[in-house]
Amino acid sequence: MLSKDKKINTQLFKEILESGKMYSSDLFSLKYLRSSIEENSRFAVVAPKKQFKKAFQRNFIKRKVFNIIKDVYEDILPSFNIIFFLKKEVKDSNYEELKKEIITSLKQIKVIN
Repeated sequence: MLSKDKKINTQLFKEILESGKMYSSDLFSLKYLRSSIEENSRFAVVAPKKQFKKAFQRNFIKRKVFNIIKDVYEDILPSFNIIFFLKKEVKDSNYEELKKEIITSLKQIKVIN
């Protein structure tokens, strides 16, 4: 799991929803916003109850995404705030597919060199 200082707080979450840019892939959509202050990049993962009925499913998927982010965090540029909105297709994907998709998406939005 990511440490608390690398997760998005409620106030920042609302700000990203209002003025963030959108990117979509097969497994998830994401909204991102570049911060004007030089700071750590922050992340949030949303696993909707509509797609993932049981709490253990939501927690398992979120844990998987946070672990992938933790693995690639050192390559991520600072000052980005990113929210992942997971789609139901994530259930059927394995760890490697999800990791590849996340890295590809972060490269597309120029968060990873």
